[in-house]
Amino acid sequence: MKKNSEPIIFLSGSIVIILLSLLLKFQNETVYFHIGKFYFASGYQCPIYSVFHIPCPTCGLTRAFVLFAHFDFNKAYTYNPSVFILFPYILLQIPLQILDLIKRKKHVNNNKMRKINLYILIAVGFILIIIWVAKLAHILPIL
Repeated sequence: MKKNSEPIIFLSGSIVIILLSLLLKFQNETVYFHIGKFYFASGYQCPIYSVFHIPCPTCGLTRAFVLFAHFDFNKAYTYNPSVFILFPYILLQIPLQILDLIKRKKHVNNNKMRKINLYILIAVGFILIIIWVAKLAHILPIL
């Protein structure tokens, strides 16, 4: 793997997620994409939920991201409260990864920022698990 591939992967992934959140729409419990005569609807169902009948930690995140990107925060919360942590984290990755690429190109040591970002990612993972357990314990809504 090339030296600069990690920030490029994070940057491109973050851009795609944010753009899709903005381009997709949500109505009648369906996530869809509509441009002109083209209409694509998602019939996706979580495989973990389909097999085990329990939601996974990321269940509802697509709907929550789309709703959050369109400023429907209350409804986004009902689908997955983690969106309030994950959406800003992914949005923050865009400038952070651009900065990382610039510093790498100039051969500036950026290990401290990468380490902080890793710790934040680990914390976000733990928060996802805590929210998931709260959903399973019916402290938070399950959709």
